Amino acid sequence: MKRYAPLLVACLMAGLVAFPFIRNLTTGEQGMPGAQIGGHFVLETATGSLDTSTLDTDLMMIYFGYTYCPDVCPTELARMAQIYEGLDNDKTRVSGLFVTVDPERDTIDAVTEYAEVFDPSFKGLAGDRAQIEAVMRQYQVYAQKVGDDPETYTVDHSSRIYLMDRDAKLMALFSMDTEIPTMIEKVKTFL
Repeated sequence: MKRYAPLLVACLMAGLVAFPFIRNLTTGEQGMPGAQIGGHFVLETATGSLDTSTLDTDLMMIYFGYTYCPDVCPTELARMAQIYEGLDNDKTRVSGLFVTVDPERDTIDAVTEYAEVFDPSFKGLAGDRAQIEAVMRQYQVYAQKVGDDPETYTVDHSSRIYLMDRDAKLMALFSMDTEIPTMIEKVKTFL
């Protein structure tokens, strides 16, 4: 019996990992089962408060970054815009949201202007430090200020595009190396 114990433990572990996915197959539920990421939130836009529960779209693509970011943020928002364009007529069914991780420098007007550069329908969201940190915790976003100069510091942060359904439940998580066509097809499966 001791000889088979590691095999038995491995089978039990595999079953625990597979259970949420099997449940999805049998119930028809979509998304990333068991993910503790997401939820609705309220932040500020140039036109006032935005409660994500009031968005009239089927999906949300959310990216967390900052306007002073020299490379990763503009690259990822450009990729998000490419996904959006790849949806053709279905793009009106998806909201694009850019949430700052640097509320000390990123004003509401700055994040709005920045987001709209990538697509005029994208919304820039800001808030005070406490509001931003609360949303970052909901989405398990890492962000850490690097440097002491208040004008030139950078922010080291996680970089993912979150795909959420209208209930703010995580449907997919796209990393920087996920190909654009793959992301477009994944978004289309949830529309």
